[in-house]
Amino acid sequence: MTTLPTRIRQNVRDHFKSPTCPLTVKTTALTSTLGYPILIDPEWTMLWKSLQAHYPDSSTFVPDVASTILAWCDAFLSWLENNENEAHVETLLDFLQSKSRVEISLEISTASKRPSTVWHKRKSCFIVALPNGKLPQQHTALAGFSTDFINLFNASPPMQASGAPANVSSLPTDTDDWADLDLGSPESQMAPHSHIETRLNMVRVDVEDTIPDISTIQRPEELMRRPPYWLVVRQEGRMNVTVQGSHAPSMACLDEYLRRWCRGDTSRVNRPPTVEIKLQESVFGLGLLHDTVTLEAVRGREVNAMLVLVFVENVLGYSPVPSSGSAGSVWEFRRTKGFK
Repeated sequence: MTTLPTRIRQNVRDHFKSPTCPLTVKTTALTSTLGYPILIDPEWTMLWKSLQAHYPDSSTFVPDVASTILAWCDAFLSWLENNENEAHVETLLDFLQSKSRVEISLEISTASKRPSTVWHKRKSCFIVALPNGKLPQQHTALAGFSTDFINLFNASPPMQASGAPANVSSLPTDTDDWADLDLGSPESQMAPHSHIETRLNMVRVDVEDTIPDISTIQRPEELMRRPPYWLVVRQEGRMNVTVQGSHAPSMACLDEYLRRWCRGDTSRVNRPPTVEIKLQESVFGLGLLHDTVTLEAVRGREVNAMLVLVFVENVLGYSPVPSSGSAGSVWEFRRTKGFK
């Protein structure tokens, strides 16, 4: 927060933290209706970095975000009070029992032109995705959120991996470059090779890369959706396996599979899993980005990486990469083809 402009810090205090501001009044009313407190703690530094180009007047930034959250609260309250949604509301209440609060996480979306919301089942929180642009007026946001809540607990489409075509350098195709070669002459056996080598050297010089401007580079969660995807598996002793990957949907798929087939401890009445599996969130980026899965055996059991290795190659389609690392304890994989 200390790196933010003073005006933004003041607006955060006035529009989000003040007990008398409209947003606090609205969330208090929601708490009374739902029975659970509302928790909103935006990453203001990251939000400002992503949207500051669209807010030359920084004094309107926080009020616009607050207005969007107010619209979300209004749509949520209408959804809660609609008798047709009774079954879905009960489903939500079941999800909230483990946390005893409603968490709202803000992120930036490059795919949507309006604010949108979804329920993140794994983290038991609402995701409010803001468009990468100036936020719309409150009534526009309200209409969009109302539509999203209608399909709140329906299956959401899988995350798509966005790929970018690689820049491929080729030799010049200008026929004048080859006009002076007589392919029928004795010299032609040597000349084409020397000419091609000369042209290749010219092309290499012409396409020298430059370091990109940091402001033009995609956020981590967008950048890591592009192939190639990297994945590293580490066997750390007899009780721990760590999997690190650049492609978040691959990590989520692996996590779901391992949880589904993990055996329960038959010596315990509630049959808890014999391995503690955690899908960990990355320390980088603005949106939800998972890059690590950890497996830790409990109650004296052991766990090895064999199932993980088979799943990574046979299901996810990654290829092993020759490595000079610790043989038998570290495995590296790479996938160059994007997912649909």
